[in-house]
Amino acid sequence: MPSIIQCPVCREPLLPTATGYQCAALHCFDAARQGYVNLVLSHNKHSKEPGDDPEMVLSRRRFLELGFYNPVSDGINEAIGTVLAELERGSGCSVLDAGCGEGFYLARLKKTLAQGSASPLVLEYHGVDVSKFAIRLATQRDRSMGWFVASINDLPYLDASLDLVLNVFSPANTPEFARILKEGGSLVFVSPGPRHLNGLREIIYPVTREHGAPAITAKAEAFFAPAAVSRITYPLELKSNEEIMDLLAMTPYYWNIDRETKAKVTALDYLQLDVDVEIRVFRKKSGNGEPTET
Repeated sequence: MPSIIQCPVCREPLLPTATGYQCAALHCFDAARQGYVNLVLSHNKHSKEPGDDPEMVLSRRRFLELGFYNPVSDGINEAIGTVLAELERGSGCSVLDAGCGEGFYLARLKKTLAQGSASPLVLEYHGVDVSKFAIRLATQRDRSMGWFVASINDLPYLDASLDLVLNVFSPANTPEFARILKEGGSLVFVSPGPRHLNGLREIIYPVTREHGAPAITAKAEAFFAPAAVSRITYPLELKSNEEIMDLLAMTPYYWNIDRETKAKVTALDYLQLDVDVEIRVFRKKSGNGEPTET
């Protein structure tokens, strides 16, 4: 497939070189020894090391490797498989996990699609996260994928260059997703369902309210048409303090709760809770505002 990577300086195509990427204007970006490329310009950083720190990334890796969210991943893979089945046989297909973290969902997606019957598509996988530490871990899963350090608000892809964008428990930028998706391309958006992490939330908050519908359902209207919604729910038991603390470190609650509340969670060595996740598929509208037929 031709390169779909965009130079963050001049917005021209970045072409692969022996050491990384370079555009026609000679802006160069070398690959790290782990295999990823950092495309965050220094003057665009809002902190020295944006995104999740090493401790948070390792907590997520440990928790996910125990299989607690495998049913969520399976539901995502099923939704994406349905989308890809609609594409023309023999065509190239580029998939991006935007906000990929340490690569869990993208790696399982690739493995699942490879284990099925011979794919009618030529698939190219990309993962982007603003955390350098997360991307370093992601490269350990599969160095054949395109791993990039980049912001969700300035994705390093050419206009209308991708077939599918996956966004799992991560900040979303619907105009940017629409920019990089082809007409008729799909956005698979994964967010907490109404009862997600109840059990943990009941310890943190005096009154627990159900999660409302994600803001993307309204924000996406200008660019996308809703195509499908599915929901994954199941009970979960955590049987050690390390598992509980790793889960907490994966959530915004880790930073938002006070010291006293965090101490209550820290004292636990057993926790029952709900996993409740919604998977929404959107299709990019055509120039006239209508969803494109595939």
